[in-house]
Amino acid sequence: MSIAIIAVGYNRPDSMKRLLNSIIKADYSDDVVDLIVSIDKGERQKEVINVAEEIEWGHGEKIIRAFTERQGLRPHILQCGDLTERYDAVVVLEDDITVSKGFYTYVKQVIQRYGEDTDVSGISLYKHRINPGNKRPFDPAESPYDIYFMQMAQSWGECWNRRMWKEFRRWYTDHGDMILLDEKIPEYIVRWNDASWLKYYNRYVVETGTYFVYPYASLTTNHSEIGEHASTEGIEFQVPLMDYVMEYRLPAVLQGIRYDIFFERLGIEKDVLPELHGKKMLDLMGTRTQFGDSDYLVSTQLLNYKVVKEIRLMYRPMEENCLSPTDGKGIFVYDLHHNAKVPQANKDIVTNYDLKGYSWRLILKYGVHSLKSALIRKVFHKP
Repeated sequence: MSIAIIAVGYNRPDSMKRLLNSIIKADYSDDVVDLIVSIDKGERQKEVINVAEEIEWGHGEKIIRAFTERQGLRPHILQCGDLTERYDAVVVLEDDITVSKGFYTYVKQVIQRYGEDTDVSGISLYKHRINPGNKRPFDPAESPYDIYFMQMAQSWGECWNRRMWKEFRRWYTDHGDMILLDEKIPEYIVRWNDASWLKYYNRYVVETGTYFVYPYASLTTNHSEIGEHASTEGIEFQVPLMDYVMEYRLPAVLQGIRYDIFFERLGIEKDVLPELHGKKMLDLMGTRTQFGDSDYLVSTQLLNYKVVKEIRLMYRPMEENCLSPTDGKGIFVYDLHHNAKVPQANKDIVTNYDLKGYSWRLILKYGVHSLKSALIRKVFHKP
């Protein structure tokens, strides 16, 4: 099995140097692994090329691919995926990423397990701790395994084998410009710039009902740096790295924990409030704006539908509150067939749950610091 690592860069030589240094430090055993440094045309392209030329790569061929004309992010990544015509699989890493020592071992094992599983459309090296749609914390349910599944594609470290990429490319040819808002996909993803390749891959994952494999311990971290598609930098998407090599316990898809693109648990619908007869939709993250043909919505949002039940928000992960419900506040069960006044509720319940019991003094300190930083960025355009 031939696996190539593709480091993707544009105008950030320091970021590329950091990424390449982390790739060099990883464990490859005795495998032959090609390293491709793919550099888009930009004002600092020569500097990025110099960084790529200076590093030594002893595990296979080092290929520097520098475009003579500007590609843009979406065409650039699509061309990287197309390299699966040459390799059995590719690992694509943009230059704001750092990888862990064990990332290659993880990728190799996961490809061997799910490479021909048509329920799997990609492999994520990153593990979300925050829902990017509303910045709320995300805690996936535990399991006896080392991975779980999400109907969400990944751009902060991803891998495709030839089969996965070919199936996406076939769909993209027919549907590449059709990103419509409905109950299947979050509104914030639909609003992403058309330069994003990721929103198209996300639509493909949702339309086909397939999954990305996600690790419980992240193999990449994201530095959220200023770049072509990010005007500010931050640390909210930096996560701890699982920085050692291990043998992964990998279940069949239906045996693993599964989440949809809204970060809502799948496969538990029958066990959630079984006394309600009808189609139930989970919205514990509070990001849904379209409800399709659902009869009931279990949500942390304040909406103008009839409330048929209230559940206390206390357990983690959030779906556990619906599997073992306790009367209380925080989660509303709405009858979507009947409108009503927006319920009166203590909005601090969800906030306190997300903040996990931090003291008010610490929250105030963080709030003042965040406000100060935001004002500085707004007024002086400083990171």
